[in-house]
Amino acid sequence: MTASQSIHITPREKEVLQLICDGKTAGEIGIVLDRSPHTINSHKLALMRKLDIYKDTALVAFAFRNGLVT
Repeated sequence: MTASQSIHITPREKEVLQLICDGKTAGEIGIVLDRSPHTINSHKLALMRKLDIYKDTALVAFAFRNGLVT
């Protein structure tokens, strides 16, 4: 997967991705976004499926390499 390929990431998925990259757990993200950890994990899984990435470290690396987070 490269940045040039078109991938639709929802605003909520981007928020979750940013917080994952900040080192937050699903529970901590849930508190910040007022959602359950289960919901946060669902957003994370959706991201991973879209990007065909299934490790947290690879997800974070992809996000930074492609300018998806700051």
